[in-house]
Amino acid sequence: MDLDTTVQVGTLLSIIVGIIAFFWGVKSYNQQMNTQVFLTYTQRIEQIMDSFPKDAWDFRLDLEQLPKPSLELSTSVLKYLNLCSEEYYLWQKKLLASDLWNIWEGELNRTLRSPLFVREWKSLAKEFEFYPEFRQYVENIQNQAGQVV
Repeated sequence: MDLDTTVQVGTLLSIIVGIIAFFWGVKSYNQQMNTQVFLTYTQRIEQIMDSFPKDAWDFRLDLEQLPKPSLELSTSVLKYLNLCSEEYYLWQKKLLASDLWNIWEGELNRTLRSPLFVREWKSLAKEFEFYPEFRQYVENIQNQAGQVV
């Protein structure tokens, strides 16, 4: 092997290593960003849950009774829906990993189908008139559960 061939092979190997390092770096960065998004949104969900009136969150899955309507309750549900609309937007724009969205979507669907959220959605849906995709998403989920929206 002469010097030119050695330089060419070395250059080719350097390029291959560089490409592998680049893609590994991008993948690592994406994982870090999704982890940060997860942690940030988890913290925000906790704050929103803390804003619900005492024991109101427990009623979301109760089919027998609902808490009395109140401004505090509607505000807390709206905060939750706003957060969910942000998550939905990030997922639609492919800025959120699908496996992360799949974790959140199951709980979101269960919550949106609950009698409490069906009742509150009737008065809060208008808050999402400028985001018709999310509004339709919520209504589809509630309709799938046999809820009248």
